[in-house]
Amino acid sequence: MTRFILTFVLVAILGCNNKDTQSRDLAMATHKTETQATCKKGPLEYSLFDQPDLNRELYAVAFRAEQQDALIHNLIIDMRLKNDGHFVSPNATRDFKGKFTMIIDDSDAIAVEGKLIENPLTREELDLHPFVNGPVNWVRENTTYTQQITLLTENSFEVKGYIQFVIEPACTMEKVPFIIKYSNNTLKFEFFGC
Repeated sequence: MTRFILTFVLVAILGCNNKDTQSRDLAMATHKTETQATCKKGPLEYSLFDQPDLNRELYAVAFRAEQQDALIHNLIIDMRLKNDGHFVSPNATRDFKGKFTMIIDDSDAIAVEGKLIENPLTREELDLHPFVNGPVNWVRENTTYTQQITLLTENSFEVKGYIQFVIEPACTMEKVPFIIKYSNNTLKFEFFGC
């Protein structure tokens, strides 16, 4: 009888360890598949509007250029917010480290004209959250940002840059790289990277 009980306990212990190993292997395989199927930029994923959206995304972004005349172009950033995503406007009067910012590398090929234009314009509101505790301009709806540039050369060029902001409620710093390309009298403004 003792032999039977020991055999039963031994089989039960070995059976449990085997199931645990299979579950862990399955979880690892699932994780690898997800990593290969998505493009990560910082802690959150983003997509172009014509790409499949993921439920955990808080925003999507698209870049485009519009020509005003032979030398002047508008660089347009189209921000789409989802799942209550929001961020601090570049027009906020207080200094926030996570404000929406556009950084363009220095170049002899282009000149940045004026400030980043927000549409629709945000309004200042009082936020009593301990990390804000005062007035802030939250961007809570789909918004476009326009930056005017002037071409300083007729030669082909590429200039890199990025937009950066803290997306809430995830509270993560997002950095989305872009490239401004000019060749054959055409200016393109698009994602840089994957």
